[in-house]
Amino acid sequence: MPKDLALTDPLPGTLGVPRAEAYLGGEPRRERRYLGDEAFLEIGTAIASGVLEDGELLRDRELAEQMGISRTPVREAILRLQQIGMIDVLPSRATRVTPLTRQIAEDCRRWAGYCGGIAARQAVASLSTTDAETAVSRIDGLLEAIGSPAEAATAALDLLLFLSARAGSSILHAELTERQFSLLRALRRLSYSSREVDSARRASRELATAIARRDGDGAETAMRRIFGIR
Repeated sequence: MPKDLALTDPLPGTLGVPRAEAYLGGEPRRERRYLGDEAFLEIGTAIASGVLEDGELLRDRELAEQMGISRTPVREAILRLQQIGMIDVLPSRATRVTPLTRQIAEDCRRWAGYCGGIAARQAVASLSTTDAETAVSRIDGLLEAIGSPAEAATAALDLLLFLSARAGSSILHAELTERQFSLLRALRRLSYSSREVDSARRASRELATAIARRDGDGAETAMRRIFGIR
């Protein structure tokens, strides 16, 4: 069990999403919901970054004590993480971090690619000039990170969430946001050949061009190729 799991900013090298973007329904309605969100972000970050390891047993009382909150929001967070496949509930009712197999990681990558393609297609036509410039800047960040799986995973997911927030589909963005930590963990664990890395670089440049041209078809194809889908 980690010794330091306090409610702080996400760990370096992992993705944090402001609550205003993550939850489009507005401000949390009561404090318990707010703490549940924070616990979800904190525990999800710890799993995605490897602070909480595959197969590690989780005890809600200990997690609550480390975060300085009650057990209720921790249990809410554990339930949400179970629903996105990051935590298992064992027959003994104990909970553990779900072991990440290569097949699960590949499934997550492909799911992100297909959803990202839809988000890119829907967002491109309506992006403001400022948002288009921001998207291209994030693509530049991805280009710099490609070749380093952990950094590239964060940059790719950051770009995906940015576009999905502007795609005009609250359902798509909410689903991607809820699964951000399972996607981040999977993308950080996968290894890529030099050919795949080169393909991702080309696709990133193609995505920047498609955004500049407001080309929805091109943006969808390029985003999918970034995630290895031809």
